[in-house]
Amino acid sequence: MQVVFSIIIPTYNRAYIIWKTIKGVQEQIYPYWELLIIDDGSTDDTQKVVAEYQKDPRIKYVKLPHAGSQTARNEGLKRAKGSIIAFVDSDDYIYDNFLSVSLEHFQKNPKKIFATSNYNRRLEQFDKNYKLVDFIKSSCVQKPTVSLEDFYLRNVEPCGTGIFLKRSVVKNGIKWDTKTKIFQDWDFILQLGRKYPNGYMHIPLVLFEYCRRFGIDGITSKATYLDWANGFEVIYQKHKEDPLMRGQTWYPGQVDKYKALQKESYSGKSISPMYEYFFTEK
Repeated sequence: MQVVFSIIIPTYNRAYIIWKTIKGVQEQIYPYWELLIIDDGSTDDTQKVVAEYQKDPRIKYVKLPHAGSQTARNEGLKRAKGSIIAFVDSDDYIYDNFLSVSLEHFQKNPKKIFATSNYNRRLEQFDKNYKLVDFIKSSCVQKPTVSLEDFYLRNVEPCGTGIFLKRSVVKNGIKWDTKTKIFQDWDFILQLGRKYPNGYMHIPLVLFEYCRRFGIDGITSKATYLDWANGFEVIYQKHKEDPLMRGQTWYPGQVDKYKALQKESYSGKSISPMYEYFFTEK
C-alpha cells in the first residue's frame, strides 16, 4: 500500500468522541494515508471503539503505558512511514480536504518543511457530571496570512491538530518535549522554527474543527492559572535566544497576568480557570 501521509492521533480516555475523529480520516478525498492511533494508557473503551474501525488496514492502534500525549506523539513519529506527517488531536474533526489541500501546498512549495493550516473553533462547557451544558461555535479566527514570526510573537494561537511536517524532520532529532506541561504544540512549532527558519508554510484555508472542552479531564480543565504562568515562563526561557523572538511583547506580561489571577482565585475574586476563558469568549 502506498503511504504518503502518516496521521498521528494521540489519545487518552476519548472513547466517547474518537470515533468521530477516525471517521473524519476515513472520509478524506486523498486515500493514501496510514492512521496511527497511539493510546496513552486509556482506561475506558477506547481500544474497543478503535477495533470497530480496524477492518480498514490503514488504521493501526498502539497502546502505551500512561505517560502523556507528548510521549504518544513521539511514538507515532518513530512509527510513521509516510513522507508527510500530520498531527490530529483525538477530539478534533478534520474536513475531507485536510490531506488533499495540504499535499497540494507541499507540492507547490517543495522547499518547505512544515506547515500549519487555519481552523474553525468550538468551545464546550460541561458540568460535574460530564454533561454538555453550553457551547460556542465560531468560524475561522486566524489571520489570512501567518508567518513563522507570528508564533514567536504570540500573534496566533497554535493548535496540535493541523501541524504538518516532512518525515525527514524526525531524522534531525525534532520531537515533542515530554517535560512541557502545557503549550506543547506551541513549543513544537518553535522547535521546528529554530531548526528550519525558512521552512515554514502557512496554509490559509480552514481544514478542521478544533474543539476545546471545559469542565472535563483535559489539559484546559485541569490547568491552574499558575500552570499557565509557568507555561509562558518555560516557553520564553527555552526560546528567548531564537532570532524570531526579538520584538515579542507578551513576556513577562502574560506571566504576571496569570500569577495575579492565581492569587485572585485563592481569594475568591476570580472564577475558576476552566471557565474564565469560556465566559470571556461569550
